[in-house]
Formats: sequence, structure tokens, C-alpha cells
Amino acid sequence: MDRKSPAGGTAPAGGPPSRRTPVKVSGGGGFPTVPVGIAAGVLIVVGLIVYLIIQSNSSDTGLSGPAKAEADSSSSLPGTYVPSQGRGHFTGGYTSSRPPTPFCEGVAWSGGDTAAAAATPSAQAATAEATASGDAPEGTPTVPTNCYNSNPPSSGKHLNVQRNVDVGNGNIIKIPPDPDVYPRDVDIPRDAIAHALEHAGVFLGYNCKQGDTACDDVITQIEDLVNSRIDRGDRVSMAHDSDLVGGTIGLSSWTRVYVFKYEDYDKGEVQRFIEKHSCRFDPEGFC
Repeated sequence: MDRKSPAGGTAPAGGPPSRRTPVKVSGGGGFPTVPVGIAAGVLIVVGLIVYLIIQSNSSDTGLSGPAKAEADSSSSLPGTYVPSQGRGHFTGGYTSSRPPTPFCEGVAWSGGDTAAAAATPSAQAATAEATASGDAPEGTPTVPTNCYNSNPPSSGKHLNVQRNVDVGNGNIIKIPPDPDVYPRDVDIPRDAIAHALEHAGVFLGYNCKQGDTACDDVITQIEDLVNSRIDRGDRVSMAHDSDLVGGTIGLSSWTRVYVFKYEDYDKGEVQRFIEKHSCRFDPEGFC
């Protein structure tokens, strides 16, 4: 049966019901995808920048740790760079009759030729570097290993560990020498110096001409400086070194050497050498 509209043909109050699907209004608790994505992108960019900075400051050789320190020829480090001659050990121990390893040709020392001894310390160091790198007139393309390419030695084969070693005048020391200021009648054996450097140390030698009180006074000042650095924890051994040309002072660390006439003593430069090179090369973990 047909449904009839109410009299007058008008629709019920309120009109026909709506057929639209209700839309649920969000309460704001959804995950903020866009802000999180932006933040993640920023972090990635910052990380990439940091990585590139680190890479640009690192060596192209890919070396790290002791190997990188050994090969660092940067002019920002004090002293003259001398290419490494390796870290080998001699067989047998030290005796007073044992012939020491010779110095390479062109390296000035107290028993060398007059012309080399008369050269300025800086020229001596430059000659040592050139000889070691093969740039000297009679140099070879490889670093020699049968002689020391600097004075004091700055790398190379050295004596094994020994205790209670008599180095003359009744003086008993250890090899390699401990960080200390040794009495002035103690000479550290030439072949023991590189071992002290391998143990993260610095060697400081001196050779005043007999009766040169001005040189002796400078040595007293340096002894005070070295004692203060040892008290701070620096690994430095100071001793008389009869191999040095008379009137000169020489410092060495692994692949670095700094030699000067005592009249040119600069406390700041000596202190800087010790501070920068103590523990710089530390392959055996002494620091």
C-alpha cells in the first residue's frame, strides 16, 4: 500500500535524514612524521660534515697510531725530521769492548772529519736527513740500517734490555736508560739511545769542551728544566754525550733531532721539544 503524506503535502519536521558518512575529527595524537624526518636529515648532514673534516685532517697513507707518528714529517713539530731506520734489536748485550754502530756519512760527530764538525748544527741535521732519504750526492734510494743517520740517534737497531750495566767509572745503569738526569760522568751508550726513544722517550745529550764554564752553566740550567719536566711526567733522559761535537747540545726523539750550540740555548725551544715528543711515539704503551 502507498504511504500517504500528511495533509497539506508537507514533509515531516526536520527534513529527510542525511546519507553522508560521519567524519571522525582527529584528537592530535598521531606520530609527527614530518618533523622527525627533518631532524633525522639534519643529523645525517652534520655527521657527514664531521666525517669529511676528520678525513681531510688524516694522513693519505691511512696510517694510525705509532706508525703515523713515526712517518709524520710535519714542519709543525719541533726538530728536524729524519726518516726511520726501523726498530730492530742487536744480539748480545753491552760491554765496553763492543764496537758501537757508526754514524752515516755526512753526520757530524766528535770523532768525524773536521769539515762536518765545523758545520752549523742545523746544516748537520739537514745533511743527516738528506743522506737518509737518498738525496745526498752519494746517498742510496733506501734508508740505511747499518749506521745512524742522525746524532744523537733518532731510530734504528738498538741494544736489548739489560740491567746493572757498567758504563765506566763505576757507574751502573739500565738499558734503555730510565727517565732521569744522570751524573755528568755518565755516558749513555750510543746503541742504547734509540731504545729509550722507542719507549716513548726523549734523549738530551751535551758535550761541553773541557774548562768551558759558560757551557757548564747552560747545562745546569737545562738540568733544572729537565728535572721539572720529569716531575710532570715527561719521559726524558739527560746525560753527557761524548759523540756530540764539542760545545753542542742535542735532543732526539723517534725520527726527530734538534742540535744547537750551547750559546744558542733557548729554554722555550728545548721545553717545546720535550713536551711535544715525550710519548708522541709510543709503540709499546709506556704512556
